[in-house]
Amino acid sequence: MSFLRNWGFAAAAVAGLSLGGVTADHHEDAIWKAVHDNSAREAGESTRDTARHPEEFLRFLGIKPDMAVAEVNPGGGWYSRILGPLLKADGKYVGLEHNPEVYAEYANYAANLRAYPEKFEAERDTFGPNAVATWIPATEGLPVEADSLDAIIIVRALHNWWRRDFFDKGMDQAHAMLKPGGVMGIVQHRMNEDFDGDRNAAAGKGRWKQSDLVAAIEAHGFKLVEASEMNANPKDEQNYEKGVWTLPPRLANGDTDKAKYEAIGESDRMTLKFMKVE
Repeated sequence: MSFLRNWGFAAAAVAGLSLGGVTADHHEDAIWKAVHDNSAREAGESTRDTARHPEEFLRFLGIKPDMAVAEVNPGGGWYSRILGPLLKADGKYVGLEHNPEVYAEYANYAANLRAYPEKFEAERDTFGPNAVATWIPATEGLPVEADSLDAIIIVRALHNWWRRDFFDKGMDQAHAMLKPGGVMGIVQHRMNEDFDGDRNAAAGKGRWKQSDLVAAIEAHGFKLVEASEMNANPKDEQNYEKGVWTLPPRLANGDTDKAKYEAIGESDRMTLKFMKVE
């Protein structure tokens, strides 16, 4: 049972949190077009929309086409190819890939991270002339100017921030880059509140307890202003030996019980909206 189900209906009512998805009159606006009518998206990417709800998520955060928006750990570019065209004309996209120095002992992965700006330039037409590709955490200073971002989006990455020991530094840099009142949107694999392991054990499975993550983020000058269950999955049993990677799309067990895990679907995820308040 998820955090908002076993801890938070009463708490959510007090805090004014949203427990459902986001309702909006689409009218084929810029967000709708970026998700549903976007030639930059690669073949097959939209099949995951029903698990990830990109349109609902961007509306939930209040993203507008004229904003400066950073995406943490772009990876294969699934969200990048939505955000880039959305922000290209009037806004600014900032890709914040993980700093390769944090993963130096993993030579191949570090090399891939190090090549991110070069790969980004090869797709510059998708992102526009104002877009920036860099790394977080920055070794010196900040990845981009202080108080320059309207929003930062972090999707399924914070377990790695904790495992690689840069959660505090990353949060401090995210806070500094956001404008006063700026928004940070989080989607993170969720661990049940009754899990008896510590934060390290949860992160090793790719997860956080929602109460713990909220407290950890709020300790860095943010305030949780809204939560949604749009990415919840009650079928996720959470007790897999290989953690969240057991489930789609990774399917870490290969063909073993593949149909079972495909029927479960992607992981149970919390979806949180924070604001910079300090």
